[in-house]
Amino acid sequence: MSLAALQQAFQSYILLDAQDLVGRMAGGGRVDRQRRLRVYFDAYRSRLVDVLASDYGALRALMGDTFGTACRAYVEATPSEFRNVRWYGAALPEFLRAMQPWADQPILHELALFEWSLMLAFDAADTAIVRFEEVASLPSQAWPVLGFALHPSVRMLELRSNAPALRQAADAGERLPDAILSDVPKCWLIWRKELSAYFRSLGEPESWALSTVRDGATFAHLCEGLCRWFSPDEAASQAAALLRQWVDDELIRDLTV
Repeated sequence: MSLAALQQAFQSYILLDAQDLVGRMAGGGRVDRQRRLRVYFDAYRSRLVDVLASDYGALRALMGDTFGTACRAYVEATPSEFRNVRWYGAALPEFLRAMQPWADQPILHELALFEWSLMLAFDAADTAIVRFEEVASLPSQAWPVLGFALHPSVRMLELRSNAPALRQAADAGERLPDAILSDVPKCWLIWRKELSAYFRSLGEPESWALSTVRDGATFAHLCEGLCRWFSPDEAASQAAALLRQWVDDELIRDLTV
């Protein structure tokens, strides 16, 4: 057997439990061929479960012993397609949402989605950010047509659960609060500032405003839309206050006119 064929047979055994390689191994020794190969078969899966446990710390704390069962099922259903295991857990939130028995617990999907979004925010590309001095120096005629480009780390999630509180407790090494599902979803903002990922809840006006800015709205459009919640006289000052908050939080990477 050529080296390439041997490598292919070994990979097929590790991933698919194909038995072609077993008969080609040298016999003898204290441990039979099947058991020797099984060490690599099991180690591969254990390593992937360890990766998932590292990526989803709060989910592991919430699920307890059933976390390992869910991860092993995910590993069997989801062969790794990445050279870097950093990305292996990307499909776990959807797996928990779609597969029984975990699909009956929506909190698991939401918590996994929230934790993965934090990781994506942390790993987002580095870019320049807009400082308040740049905004303050704009001429008055630029404001009505002023647009904003958001930092690549910015993400918005609609969650019915208290997934953020669960993650916060896990990060602090504290006992997790009871998992709660609400009838009314809440919008959460996730982003990276300097070297840390942050999250906070958004009220309805800011949630709408940030979504609108993300879709390319100008400052004038922002002011007009905020009239749904504020008087016309207040809308402009509210838009300005939101913009200052976003700049201070380093959510804005560029201004467009």
